[in-house]
Amino acid sequence: MKKKVVTSGNKPIDKKVRYAVFNRNDRLISKGMYTASEIQQYLNQKAQEGKNYYAIELQGLSRKLTAKELKPLENKLKNGEDSFPTKDLTDLKSLLKILKTKAAWEGMIKAYHFDTALREEIPLSIWKKMGGDTL
Repeated sequence: MKKKVVTSGNKPIDKKVRYAVFNRNDRLISKGMYTASEIQQYLNQKAQEGKNYYAIELQGLSRKLTAKELKPLENKLKNGEDSFPTKDLTDLKSLLKILKTKAAWEGMIKAYHFDTALREEIPLSIWKKMGGDTL
């Protein structure tokens, strides 16, 4: 009989993955590569210090998106400028700026805090490259 190796989800427990850590006010505290146990220890330590932190795993691409890949979002912003509320338009423009200058996974740090309706405005191709889940 073969023995099973116990893992966290589908990933080995000791594999480092990218996380972003936020405080209870949704302010980014840090981002980096951690194992599941390291991030859990860090969050537990902060909880004992009376700080409420949480972490999200960032699974997106480690490269900037090309102009061609960003075109659907640019078109949406250009064509829907009048239909978006000012804050939503500002948020989407800042997401586009991040995606033009940083790795795709960095966009998820911004988009994670969007409300559901605004996240649905992000073209699916870009959402997937940022590491977003789909149904």
